[in-house]
Amino acid sequence: MSGRTPAFAWIQVSFAALLLACASSQGFAAELPVAEEMGAAGEAPGAFENPLFVDSRGVQTQRAKFIQELRPTGRDKRTLFEKYLPVIGSNGIVDGIKAVWPKCHSEAHDLGKVIFARVRDIGKSLRICADECNSGCMHGVLMEAFTSIGKAAPHHMDLAVLRPAIKDLCRLNPVMTASYSPGDCAHGVGHALMYLASYDVPAAITACAGNENTAMEYYCATGAYMEYVTERDPQDATTKSFLYPCDTAIYPAACARYKMVHVVRRHYEAGKATDALKQQCAALRGPLRRGCFHGLGNAHMPLIAAKKIGIRQVCLNLGEIEEFVCIDGAMERMAKFHEPRAREVCQELTGENKAACLAAVANKMYNMNKDLSLYLAR
Repeated sequence: MSGRTPAFAWIQVSFAALLLACASSQGFAAELPVAEEMGAAGEAPGAFENPLFVDSRGVQTQRAKFIQELRPTGRDKRTLFEKYLPVIGSNGIVDGIKAVWPKCHSEAHDLGKVIFARVRDIGKSLRICADECNSGCMHGVLMEAFTSIGKAAPHHMDLAVLRPAIKDLCRLNPVMTASYSPGDCAHGVGHALMYLASYDVPAAITACAGNENTAMEYYCATGAYMEYVTERDPQDATTKSFLYPCDTAIYPAACARYKMVHVVRRHYEAGKATDALKQQCAALRGPLRRGCFHGLGNAHMPLIAAKKIGIRQVCLNLGEIEEFVCIDGAMERMAKFHEPRAREVCQELTGENKAACLAAVANKMYNMNKDLSLYLAR
C-alpha cells in the first residue's frame, strides 16, 4: 500500500504469518487470509462489500424468529448467532441485538467472535462489525483472534507471542487505526486478554502491563476489568467486598469505573440515597478512594445525561481531588456519546470544577496525554 515503509510492510506480513500459522495448527482453512487486506485506511465505506451481509427483504420471517429466540437466551449467544449468521447475515443479527438490547455492548461480543471465526481476517472482521454496539462487536473479534494465537495451553497465555501482535494491531493495522484511537484499541485488547486468561485477574493485568507506556497499560486494564465485572459481578457481589476486584490490583480506577456501574445499580434498586454511595467511597483510602469516586461519576453518567440527577448532587461536597476524579469519570464518557449535553452539564459548575469538566469533554475517553497519576496505585 502506498506511503508505507518496508519495516511497516514486514511487520504486517509477520503478523499475518503468525496468525495464519496458528490458525493452520488449529485446523483452520489455510487458504483463508488473516492479515488485513482491505485497502488503504480511510477508504470510502461503500468500497467494502460485507461478505456476511444478507438482504433483509427476503428474510423478514427468519429475522423475527431470531429475535424471538434471542430474548430468552442467556450469556452464551454464540450457538444462536452461528445458526442464524448464514440465514439473516451479520446485519440481521446486529439489528436483532439492538431490537432486544438498544444499548448493546457485551451482547455483541459473541457476534464478533462468530464473525472472526467465519472470515479469519482481523481487518475484514472489524469492518463487518463497523463499531456496532459501542465497540462490543470489535471486542469479540479480538477475543476470538487472540484465542487463536495466544493460548498455548488451557489457562496459559503465551505473552511472547501476544505482545508483539498487540502492538502491531493497535499501532499498525490500518483498519484498526482508521477506526479506533490507540487507547480505544488497548481497551478492546484488555477485554480479549481477560477472556483469554479465563477471568484470572492477575494474569490479564500482567498481560496488559506489557505495553510500552502507562496510558496503553491503563486503557488495557479498563477493558480487562470491564470484561471481568460484566461476567463475574453477580457472583462476586454475594461473596466479596463491594469493590472487588478493584481493591486487589494496581489499577483501582480502571476497575472501579466499571464495577461502580453494578454497585450503583444495586444501591438504587434497594431504594438507598446517593449520599450513602458517597459515604461508601469516602470510607476508603488513597488510590482506591479516588478510583471509587471516579467510578461513581462514570456510573451516574446516563442519569446525568438524561437529567434524572445533577452532577452537583453526585460529584460536589467532596474533597478537591475527589470532585475532580468524579467529574472526570462522568464527563469523559458523556462527551464521547452525548457531547452537546456534556457541554450543558459543565455550565452547572463553576471555577476549577467547571474547568475540569470542560477539559474532560475536550479530551473524551482514551486520551493518550491524560495525567493518570491520580488513578494508579503504584
